[in-house]
Amino acid sequence: MPFILLDSQPLSLITNPRDSQKSLGCKNKIKKLIRNNILVVVPEIIDYELRRTLICGEEITGIKNLNRLGDMGIVYMPINTEIMNKASELWAWARRTGQSTAHKEKIDIDVILAAQAIILAKQTQEYTIVATSNVSDIQRYTYAKKLEDIELEDLKKTNNTRVLTQNKLK
Repeated sequence: MPFILLDSQPLSLITNPRDSQKSLGCKNKIKKLIRNNILVVVPEIIDYELRRTLICGEEITGIKNLNRLGDMGIVYMPINTEIMNKASELWAWARRTGQSTAHKEKIDIDVILAAQAIILAKQTQEYTIVATSNVSDIQRYTYAKKLEDIELEDLKKTNNTRVLTQNKLK
């Protein structure tokens, strides 16, 4: 069964209390994926990234929506040591090859997100996609697409395939 890992942009859309056309479209896409047995995952680092913004802006309804994602069928994926070790490898590889995505003193959320996708694929032997608005930065590490570009038909074709990831550090 394929996994879709949400980055902050699609996650902010589905937790947004204002039902804009874009937000409703994102929620409907997620619901359709879940109804079709695609596991949709919120990585802990992305929960952190959005939650800190919501707390800072005192967006109480957004926080409540974030806390209720399980009601939609979305699964939470905590960070562990294996993920952080992989993130360290990805960060170092990006630095050595001149492809870093953040200043060297800052935490690079993209590499932690990519590491979660890579480790999940490795552990489950399933197809993983990071749903992001930032495809080019994430795709240097692992497979990424805009949520609106992820087609259910393509995911069904991969349902029984082995890991598909562009992991640069096997």
